[in-house]
This record gives sequence, C-alpha cells and structure tokens, in this order.
Amino acid sequence: MSVSGIFDWKRVVSICAVIVSMAASALAVEINAGGTGSSAPLLRLLATEYAKTAPGFRLKQVEPPLGSGGAVRALASGTIELAVSGRPLKSDEIAAVGRSIELARTPFVLVTRDGSRPKGFSLQELADVYRGKILHWDNGVPLRLILRSAFESDTEILRHMSADMDRAVQAAFERKGMPIGENDLDTLDLVERIPGAMAPTTLGLISTLGKNTRVLPLDGLTPSAKALANGSYPWSKSLYVVIGKEPGPAVKGFVDFLRTPRAREIMLRHEYLPASK
Repeated sequence: MSVSGIFDWKRVVSICAVIVSMAASALAVEINAGGTGSSAPLLRLLATEYAKTAPGFRLKQVEPPLGSGGAVRALASGTIELAVSGRPLKSDEIAAVGRSIELARTPFVLVTRDGSRPKGFSLQELADVYRGKILHWDNGVPLRLILRSAFESDTEILRHMSADMDRAVQAAFERKGMPIGENDLDTLDLVERIPGAMAPTTLGLISTLGKNTRVLPLDGLTPSAKALANGSYPWSKSLYVVIGKEPGPAVKGFVDFLRTPRAREIMLRHEYLPASK
C-alpha cells in the first residue's frame, strides 16, 4: 500500500470521527430542573434510568435546591424547564405555569442519628417536644430539635397532625436559639452533625440518600410505602412534577417515562408510593 493510501485512510477515519461526534452532540439533550430538596436524589435516579433508553438525555438540577415556590417561579420565568414541588400549586401559580402532575407520596417521618427513643413519640409527646417540655432522650442526652421555616411544607404537615400540634409548632418558633434547616438536604446534614438532633423529613429521602439516620415510630406506627398504600400510616408528603404550558419533546419524554412500570419500580424500591394516575 502506498504512503498516500495510508494518509487517505487516516483522513477518512478522521472525518468519520468528526461526523460521529457531531451526531452525538446533536442527539444530546439537557433539561434544567429544580425544586424541593427532597426530590433531588429521586429525580437523579429516575433520570439516570431514563437515559438508558434515551441516549444523550441529561437532567441538570439547580443547586442549592430552589424549594417549591422558587422552582415554580423559575419555571414561569423560563430559567428551568421542569419543577418539582412538595405541595399542590396555588391558584396564581397554576395561572403562571402549565400544570402539575402528582408523582408519588412518601411517609413523612421524624429522624435522629443518635437519639435513644425505641418507641418513638405519641402525638402528645411530640407536641411536648415542640413546646420544650421534653428536652432529653431516654438515655438523658439533650434532644436538639431542628425546625423548618414557618412556610415550609414539612411545617404545614406537622401543624395539621392535630390542633395541639398546631399550637406546639407555633410555640417552637417562639423558643430562642432554635436551629432551622434551610432546605431538606441541609436539615439532614444538621441531624448528622448535631449530637441528639431530631428533625422532620421523608422516608423516601432517607432511602435515596442512604443517610446514617434512624426513623422514629410515630404514635406507635412504623412508616413505609406499603403502610401508606393500605392506609395504616396517615402522614405523607407528595411530590408534584410541574411543567410549562408548552413543554419541549425532551421534557415530554421524561415526564412520560415517570409513569412507566420501570419508574414505578424505582420509586417503590425507595419508599415512594407512585400516584395512581
């Protein structure tokens, strides 16, 4: 073979490589997403699985978490293309964006890293924790309660557990020096760093993160997705996928995947009960 033949062959290979690279770039699709911190690990798992059947797909999540309201505002402004909310949309939000779809529910729980309370708390005892009447774990270690902000969905769930809990949560905000988690992920970091800490979160988030925390029984009930399904555990938090009025093909494809048996399998594995519709 001549030297020129070898040169020509290398040139052909080089041209083919460029074409393949350009084709791959053309197929690459990235969508920006944001929302409540508790949704981020689950959304990452689902996006990774979807990308196996949608080459080039990539989900980029805004950091730090925007929160439910912040994500909806970002979606309305066009900053992101998909939002995940920890609460139903308000009427003004519905008008500003397209629509929301309930993705799943997961048990709302209380967690600690090193607090000793094998039987957990009754609702009355939990109210006493928030009032500051119960200040120690069973082994005498100080109980450090981590709050969420007054307008967070976790706080709203606590308030709706009972009329007594509503008053107790209000009393907690009036106590001085109470630590407040900025978002779902920051709250769990505080639980892991502060000795004797306890905070509200979700079982699904604990499962997807693999955090070194213990879930406490509540009112004698042990949380699980199965318990949500059969109605034996009443406290849960829903995640809603929110899309714009004219979502692009990449967003539509991913949202459609979220309703497939494979996506449901992933959610159930991590203590999320998929929405029925």
